[in-house]
Amino acid sequence: MPEKIKVVVNEDKCYLCGGCAGVCPTLAINVSPSKWEFFQDKCIYCRICIAACPVGALSAEPLGVGE
Repeated sequence: MPEKIKVVVNEDKCYLCGGCAGVCPTLAINVSPSKWEFFQDKCIYCRICIAACPVGALSAEPLGVGE
């Protein structure tokens, strides 16, 4: 089973292109013209979004107990 993670965005790098949202198999990411949103309850920890980001703005943080 993959390690449980939280996907975090570096807002200084992200230019809201939507590439991460476009590849997410569970629609756990929503990108609008003004913000990036991550929905932890939908995430399956596949990290596809992190690999897809063209500017390296996404990273993974391990989830603690109860998160």
